[in-house]
Amino acid sequence: IFVVHKQMPTAYFDVKNRELGLPIWKENTMTDVEEELLICHEIGHALWTPLDMMEKTQLREIEHSVVNVLEDARIEKKVMNKYLGTVRIFKSGYESLIKKDFFGTSTKDVGKMNLIDRINLHYKNLPKIPFAANETVWVEKAGKTETPDDVLDLAEELIAWMKEDPE
Repeated sequence: IFVVHKQMPTAYFDVKNRELGLPIWKENTMTDVEEELLICHEIGHALWTPLDMMEKTQLREIEHSVVNVLEDARIEKKVMNKYLGTVRIFKSGYESLIKKDFFGTSTKDVGKMNLIDRINLHYKNLPKIPFAANETVWVEKAGKTETPDDVLDLAEELIAWMKEDPE
């Protein structure tokens, strides 16, 4: 794996080129635990997001942003299960980012955000994300994916459901 630092809003892992990119934020604005969080998250992609997953996403014409949210939830769960010390890192890191309004939620009515964005915030440990009774099943399903194919299948199902039930 090649680790690079660049000026960009967030971290990434390039599955094909095996490059882990870490952002350079304004001087002294990234805490150690935030950097650890980003590294743990991207290492999860390095370990468990296969190259062909993005190819399958394109072939199946699944919206990348939905796949990304579901895959993030899957790989973070796997990281925390395999490396128990990361549980504290994810919790503390997301708490720190939330305090900085990294997710831009301080001026938004989170309850009016679309379902996939609220699922993302839920798995980033933002407190009190509202879900309607018919939406909680999707939150639970997102937490139960085990394989990349589970993620792709769930993404297709969820997109279809959101088109049918836009509220």
